Amino acid sequence: MLFLILFIFASCLASFIVSCSQRLVEQKSLITPYRSCCNNCSHILPWWQLIPILSFIFLQGRCFFCNHKINIYLPIAELISGTAFVSLANLDLLHDSIILLFIMSLIFLTSTDFFANIIYSIALLGLLPITFLSIPQNYFHNLIAASTIAISLLLFSNFTGALGSGDIEFLFFVCIIWGWQQTLLIIQASSLVMLFFFLYTHEKKLPLIPALSLSTLLSLFLQGC
Repeated sequence: MLFLILFIFASCLASFIVSCSQRLVEQKSLITPYRSCCNNCSHILPWWQLIPILSFIFLQGRCFFCNHKINIYLPIAELISGTAFVSLANLDLLHDSIILLFIMSLIFLTSTDFFANIIYSIALLGLLPITFLSIPQNYFHNLIAASTIAISLLLFSNFTGALGSGDIEFLFFVCIIWGWQQTLLIIQASSLVMLFFFLYTHEKKLPLIPALSLSTLLSLFLQGC
């Protein structure tokens, strides 16, 4: 029962983060309307349409008022957030607060990149507290490795345009936290995820942060934080 409550809490918080992220990148007010509304018809949504994951299923992925299709990104973000938090939580307040901050930072970064290909670098700071829970690192060596990887990726991006500055900043922080070996594994896993989505969507330009975030969460899970 307790883990169900944790799942609901994390998924609700993720839903809130996604909503704020979308308003932010669309340059809409974060205050008004103070309640969630349909992005198409602007109708205020009642409470039963705001239940994480279940509301999307009940509404069959469409707005109750205008029948506009709801972006499937929202229930996926809610499901991943709830599952990740339940999997990583150990009922220690400090530990679980750091885990929750890490997950929500990833959700925010993923959402702004997904909706508008924008990265707010300040949100990357929410990843750093995870160092208190991870395997101890030589952060001086990690900084050198992170700088080397960032410079290499910048040069690669200048020739190919394959990476944005936000993607490189994300990987810079990941390398500081976990070192170059883990960073390369995350890059490889993200590349496989991106290949899958490319084969599915045939889109030539896809946001990379969602794949990096998913791979980072998987890496964190494997570390057993």
